[in-house]
Amino acid sequence: MEEQAKHAAIAFGLELLELDRLELCGERYLHSGGDRAYWRHGTEETSVIVGGARQRVRRPRVRGKKGEAELPSLTKLRDQDLLDEEMKETRLLGVSTRNYSEAIEGYKGKFGDSKSSVSRAFERVSKKDLDAINHSGLSEYSFIGLVLDGLEIKGRTVIAAVGVKHELEKIPVGLIEGSSENSRIVTDLLQNLLERGFMLHCERLLCVLDGSKALSKAVRDVFGNAVLIQRCWLHMLRNLEGYLPEEKHRELHHRVNRMMNLDRYKDAKEELKKLRDWLRQTSEQAANSLDEAGEELLTLHKLGIPLALRKILDSTNIIESLFSVVRQKLHNVKNWNSRNPNRKMQWIASAILHHKKKMRKLRGMKHCDALIRALGLKVDQHKISA
Repeated sequence: MEEQAKHAAIAFGLELLELDRLELCGERYLHSGGDRAYWRHGTEETSVIVGGARQRVRRPRVRGKKGEAELPSLTKLRDQDLLDEEMKETRLLGVSTRNYSEAIEGYKGKFGDSKSSVSRAFERVSKKDLDAINHSGLSEYSFIGLVLDGLEIKGRTVIAAVGVKHELEKIPVGLIEGSSENSRIVTDLLQNLLERGFMLHCERLLCVLDGSKALSKAVRDVFGNAVLIQRCWLHMLRNLEGYLPEEKHRELHHRVNRMMNLDRYKDAKEELKKLRDWLRQTSEQAANSLDEAGEELLTLHKLGIPLALRKILDSTNIIESLFSVVRQKLHNVKNWNSRNPNRKMQWIASAILHHKKKMRKLRGMKHCDALIRALGLKVDQHKISA
């Protein structure tokens, strides 16, 4: 049954080609004198894309006064982009280049599914994915938030930027290779966003960052007074753990969680002071590390954002959950040796866009209006000048 269905798919493709020829040439044996624009010209062997590989078929030919006429359906049936996308989807599902042919087993006479063909196809389409993330226009959106984090993937550090629209939809807007401790790299990433039409929905933009000083400097340099920084409390917690003995970790977690779950800014600020005093009794360095983050840990508290939405936006989990998916997609890739220096970045971009179709809006939509009011309503939305 499967084999007959596949033959039916090929037969349907050939029927489309015959319909194209019928439209151009009219019915067979119908003579219309010397005014004919096109006429039948036999058949020739060609290939069409079926089931993730090329299949040899004999296609009808049409000639015109200016030579061979193009059949519109044939162009679509031979679309290399379609084949590349199918190969990419299969690769991201964990099928290796070596096993790709077996994964689409069933078409006799298929070709173009060799290991090298699949690899080249993935290179082509993943480059387009990286370009889509880093160069597509953003002017059709308006953002209330921007989450930035630097993560290590397969031995290389990548800084990712995810925009949060006013409907709490997440959009990957930028990828750049380099350390999050390098403010120049981060500034380049942010300037690129502005050049592509990055627009604020409110008077101010909420930026959720890890503990990097370079990230803070870059967003202030680019957005100036229009930015409010929320420091990721999970990054801060991990930093503090490094200064404290293990037996103190449980108490640390308890104190930090209690502070972050308080509703009122005044109460959270008082708890922050108690945490600092407690840390100072054990480690001066831990207390200094907390001071470095300071009240940027409580930015959302200060804005009066309800806990349900605050728990979503007070850490960089938006990006970290995305990169956990990327790591799963990249787990089966064994050979990273390539003349293409952007190969890993392209893999990351393809994995992100593959997952984007499953990305949901952030929870807490019923509190979004409160966040928009706190960030400042805009009468006329305007693009920040790059």
